[in-house]
Amino acid sequence: MKIAIGTDDKKTIRKGHFCESRYFLVTEILNAQIVGQELRDNSYAEAGKENQDQPERVIALLKDCAIFMAKSMEEISLIEIRSRNLDCIITSIQEIDTAISSYIDGQIEEFK
Repeated sequence: MKIAIGTDDKKTIRKGHFCESRYFLVTEILNAQIVGQELRDNSYAEAGKENQDQPERVIALLKDCAIFMAKSMEEISLIEIRSRNLDCIITSIQEIDTAISSYIDGQIEEFK
């Protein structure tokens, strides 16, 4: 299973909306272990510019991910994600490593 995490600095979860993240850290988890990580550039992120197609484009970029993790997400993004039977985690955790560990340990759960 792969989790996509929005980040601007490659270490912390982005404070703003998920689709506007500069990067997505895609973490693959198998049997409660991290088996791979990949940093993907979000070429669709344009600070301060509204883009109705942005959620669809980001979802296409992350099409191999089952869960999206963020600090906040716009309603249109949540609708697009849920319409594709994908899950979201909205968390207050700052550090990516801590958030991933918390998910693996069952301390945070995705929306159902």
